[in-house]
Amino acid sequence: MRRPRAGRAGATAAVLAAVVLAMAFRWGPLTTVPTARGAVTLVYVGAEDCAPCRSWQSVDGAKFRTSPEFAPIIYREVKSPTVRDVLNDDYWPDDLRGHRDRLGRGAGVPLWLVIADDEIIERAFGASQWHSTVLPKIKSLLR
Repeated sequence: MRRPRAGRAGATAAVLAAVVLAMAFRWGPLTTVPTARGAVTLVYVGAEDCAPCRSWQSVDGAKFRTSPEFAPIIYREVKSPTVRDVLNDDYWPDDLRGHRDRLGRGAGVPLWLVIADDEIIERAFGASQWHSTVLPKIKSLLR
């Protein structure tokens, strides 16, 4: 049995690498890991003195955090001690304040922001909006 020469093995590896690169350029990345730019972020905004917020966190929020839809997204929480202080700078990370500033004073809690490419693509508040608006939007973005 003849052993392949080093040159032939090297040439085969180079051809294989070229084919893989060509496929990646033509069909896109070979993984489904979201990039930072294309990542979907869900921001939950709530308050400790808000009964619907506590209910969402302990029931629907807990269920969502164990769902297949949770793993590929970025999840952030903004919580204040009282509903009155929910828009206060003390509770908002610097990188989310720009999104908060676009909410206006009429926003209620629990509140969800679905963000993609640094733009709010869905905003909903109130316990019923989780199932009717927010969760379907997240699922559609992950398809």
